Amino acid sequence: MAQPRVRPLERKVLRDTVYESLVDMLMSGALLPEAPLSIDGLASELAVSPTPVREALVHLERTGLVTRAPLRGYRVAPPLTPDQIAQLCDTRLILEPGALALAFRRVQELKPVLAKAHAKHVKAAGAVAGIVPDKSTMNAYREYMDADWGFHNTIFRFTDNVYLQNTADQLPAHMHRLRQSVRRGINDSELAVAEHAAVLAAVEAEDLVAAQQAMYDHIASVKEHSLRDETSLDTVEPATAAGQ
Repeated sequence: MAQPRVRPLERKVLRDTVYESLVDMLMSGALLPEAPLSIDGLASELAVSPTPVREALVHLERTGLVTRAPLRGYRVAPPLTPDQIAQLCDTRLILEPGALALAFRRVQELKPVLAKAHAKHVKAAGAVAGIVPDKSTMNAYREYMDADWGFHNTIFRFTDNVYLQNTADQLPAHMHRLRQSVRRGINDSELAVAEHAAVLAAVEAEDLVAAQQAMYDHIASVKEHSLRDETSLDTVEPATAAGQ
């Protein structure tokens, strides 16, 4: 039997590395809102071929961080407007309590995995406490937002519903919160950890109604903070908001 080829794995790893590099460039301000993105130029800057850059941009388009127009190519997307933030949070308010109902069909398996995801979020929250948003703290911010979203994504995975999981993958919530946080800092990590803990406690008690209410309250809180912080940024000079 012929041995499996390893090139697809290598290609995926390279694409993911390029994706992470582009995210850092977007968040650090190296790539400004509305700026055109040249695949060849980015490939040259990152010392890779155009293919992983193209694949990474396709992935970034799904997050909403970049946009693509016919005949114009890719551009850096502007930050979400308050109305878009509200719509995104409203979508989560509809989806996530329902996802919990489906995930509860495997609640015994869900409990330890969700507890592990929460512990990772708690650790990441400690790492960002009090730090100033700049290029040197980018990894800590990304790890925090990945851990935050990982808690929610754990619930989506346990729904065993490919359509819900695909929908969750399309939600750019954590990426846009990362962009917002890099501009202003993270000031709600303790609250988010406490709200996740309330969801986890209800799951561990196998109380679906309480878990759904805790999740609803958490997302409503995220919506409130995101809208308030986005509004406050409108009165701050860009260099100040970026921590420069």
